[in-house]
Amino acid sequence: MESRMAKDPKYDRYAGMVTLPGDPLNPRKPRPFRVDEDGNVIYLDEEAGRARPAGGANARAGILDWDELDRRAGERSAPLTATAVRGSAAKGDKGSDVVRTRKTIGGSDYYVINANTYDPALSNGVTSIPNEDMISIWNTHKNQVAVKGGKVEKGAYTIALPIDFSVKTDDPPNERNLSLLNPKPTMYYPLPVINTKTGSTDQVDTFSFGRPNEWPIGTVGLSHGHIDGTSEGMADYYDLSADPKIYGDIGSLLGNDPVPTATVSEGDVGWHQLENGRLQFVYPARELLEENEAKRAAKRAKMIQENLDRQQLLFQRKMP
Repeated sequence: MESRMAKDPKYDRYAGMVTLPGDPLNPRKPRPFRVDEDGNVIYLDEEAGRARPAGGANARAGILDWDELDRRAGERSAPLTATAVRGSAAKGDKGSDVVRTRKTIGGSDYYVINANTYDPALSNGVTSIPNEDMISIWNTHKNQVAVKGGKVEKGAYTIALPIDFSVKTDDPPNERNLSLLNPKPTMYYPLPVINTKTGSTDQVDTFSFGRPNEWPIGTVGLSHGHIDGTSEGMADYYDLSADPKIYGDIGSLLGNDPVPTATVSEGDVGWHQLENGRLQFVYPARELLEENEAKRAAKRAKMIQENLDRQQLLFQRKMP
């Protein structure tokens, strides 16, 4: 006879995780909940009376209103906006610990901050990361979008141009083709965004890349500069309770054609990316010897971590 252990009626998969403050389906009104062993969301204010999983048997922790998300992410006609949190709105003093690893890309060391709320079982499995050539291009051309003394953000598209080195049948018969050392099949270059909309409040600076279906052909990434001196480094601003909703610098990773977004701040370039459905932020590894500078960097990393933990919920696969 098969024996089975009784399920704990008070089991909570995310017990103690402060990055899930309440009802993920209604961020305007936080509502305490727990997640049972089957992944059902159970609201604590209902449990005493009805003990009913919210949203039916297929409800899952942290999954937003999929009709709304599908509409927002799938609308390629909706403008995409990047954001930077301003110093006056910065917190970074609560939430889960920073999960940071170190890796080498193109001979340079980088830190990688990973979303704590990533769950492989719920992940959409999508990968959208910049290759070494894209990273190199923006390390070289970062001053095109850097904002060192201005009041508005600047941005550019990353364009991929395929190059075909094969001999064509209509090439002149006597033409001499010069040999190239390790020719690359694709060339990447920055293309500045023109006629854009920017904005600024006490909390956030914004930059619009326009409608994705109107981006230049060959766009494989976005890049923008946060305003040095007023922004909190590379930290973005995320607020789904705003109208319209503010997705931060991960908006380019939503939808059917995700592309990574680069952020230029104080001479460095970081990237918001997806790896197997897990949100990540990648930025140069620096050894900071000055105490105040190290504290400021730790605060900003904490802010980025908190945002990734919340934003990760947008990248879970749709359950049947």
